[in-house]
Amino acid sequence: MPPPGALCRTVTDVICLQGGAEFGPACREMDADLLRRAGPGPTVIVALAGAPGRDYDTAAANGVRHFASLGAEARAAPDARDDPAGALAAVQEARLVVLPGGSPHRLLAALLSTKLADALRAHVAAGGALMGASAGAMVLCEHTVLPAGRPKVSAALGLVPGCLVLPHYDGQPRWVGVLPPGAVVLGLPECAGLLIENGRATAVGAAPSMVGGRLVEVGESVVMP
Repeated sequence: MPPPGALCRTVTDVICLQGGAEFGPACREMDADLLRRAGPGPTVIVALAGAPGRDYDTAAANGVRHFASLGAEARAAPDARDDPAGALAAVQEARLVVLPGGSPHRLLAALLSTKLADALRAHVAAGGALMGASAGAMVLCEHTVLPAGRPKVSAALGLVPGCLVLPHYDGQPRWVGVLPPGAVVLGLPECAGLLIENGRATAVGAAPSMVGGRLVEVGESVVMP
């Protein structure tokens, strides 16, 4: 386990990991600040943690409505399971890409079976901003728990190396015995999380977050090694 004040190293300037209940009133200040840090350009919602059809459309519409109300040029990407080329084009045009919650298994499978996993890596390598909530935050890390049925750990996108997210964190241990040794566990409450920017991770939102067993108060930062 890394020492206090240390966090896993990331490869981008702006990643926001949130614990869930995204797009609600308690997220407005946190998300407005994220938009400011991301800079001008489209905010694109990629709701692949939802099932195709109504689930995808509802989650995407909720995200567009929320970010548009904050002044963003917000749009929904086409469902990559139906229109991979359209989804890829939308991500390539984005300044901020948002992955809402749902099923981490469904989201990870969709990203890996299309070109979107590589597109997200290219996006952050080029300095683009990225937000993931609940399942979206889970798959951005090096490891993710796939909780359906018997929980197991899988390799994820690795955009936040060495880490694993516990979403909807309420201080209670979860998935004990499943978590990989040596992973930095990030416990993220709903409407809260961590903003990772320029070598620092800052707790944001409505409640403190847990980083490797240490509670990080809102506004407090930890330095990444």
